[in-house]
Amino acid sequence: MKIHTSYFISLISLLLISCGSKEGNKTEPETSSTVDLVKTAKDMQENKETLVHETPLTKEQFAAWLPQTVLGMPLTSSTINMIPGMGSCGGTYSVDNRRVRVMILDGAGEKGNNAVNTYRFSSTRDYDEKGSWGYTKSNMINGIKVKESGLKSGKYNLSIFYGDRFAIDVETYEVTQEELEPLLADLNLNRLLN
Repeated sequence: MKIHTSYFISLISLLLISCGSKEGNKTEPETSSTVDLVKTAKDMQENKETLVHETPLTKEQFAAWLPQTVLGMPLTSSTINMIPGMGSCGGTYSVDNRRVRVMILDGAGEKGNNAVNTYRFSSTRDYDEKGSWGYTKSNMINGIKVKESGLKSGKYNLSIFYGDRFAIDVETYEVTQEELEPLLADLNLNRLLN
């Protein structure tokens, strides 16, 4: 079922108005938040409508992007386009127990578009959570908005919606937080867009 953007925006606006306080006077921050939410919903819908008509990267394009080393560790295994009809790529870089695993889903086409929905939504939020397990926060690394999770075990997870198209997961073992910036630099994600 296809929902038109104007219908979607109207529905969210009506929901926000009906759920608001009963006071007649709205404060400026509430109005600003409502406008931001409606704009975000509209942008997400436009992104979905654009990506569904795009063509996923080919096996050759992913192979040309896939770095041969990350943080000085060689590529030890890779899989490209493992899901029929959807562009995807995965690679593992390791030396002994030290390891980085990267998974990329291309949001182009119908299957890819649906697969990146949670990343698309997640990229619009700001995270700042802490618990006995570790933390999750929004962070900017090399100019890229990242959902960064650090676990008490020393493992890091990065979740990215890159270029309004690619869902990217990075999982590390025996890699420090200070190495996350050079790790993303080594991935050279802008080459996915060329």
